[in-house]
Amino acid sequence: MNTEQARQAENPAPVSIARFDYTPAAADYDRALWHYTLRSWPGRTRHLLPLYAAAAVAFAIRAWKWHFDQTEIVVTGTICAIAVLVVRQWFRRHRTRDQYATHAEHSVCLTTLGEDGLTTTGASGHTVTADWNSYPWWFETPDLFVLTGSMEFFFVLPKRGAACPEDLEQTRALFSQRLRRI
Repeated sequence: MNTEQARQAENPAPVSIARFDYTPAAADYDRALWHYTLRSWPGRTRHLLPLYAAAAVAFAIRAWKWHFDQTEIVVTGTICAIAVLVVRQWFRRHRTRDQYATHAEHSVCLTTLGEDGLTTTGASGHTVTADWNSYPWWFETPDLFVLTGSMEFFFVLPKRGAACPEDLEQTRALFSQRLRRI
């Protein structure tokens, strides 16, 4: 065994399970956010109780101070609830657009998935590696695989970038093994 073979035996190259070559699109991030917000339990419930509690306290103080009648209480409560939901959705959309802008600056991306995590390399040469602990949850839409830990960050992996159809099945199997599906 020569020295090169010995070095490769000591530090084996990570085995690639799936490969995706794609250009990030803003619509992908919007669909991921929509799906997360409306179709997943963390998206529907995260920060909802504290926001509603704050709106209820503010509403109760105003109702007590201004002595609203029953109709005004219902209208004001409805307006407070809608305002909380609008602000919450605006915040999510703003964060998601920031994430898209970060990925879009790399132009064409190559993402490889392996047992240790995922590695994304942009056309600019910038490489980002993340282990599976970075994204505890995943979900799937008809066009996307989305890895997430919260509303603060998403990793959107478009299915259109799969190198071959087998990569989609291998990706599902890997995500099911390593992450929790929401």
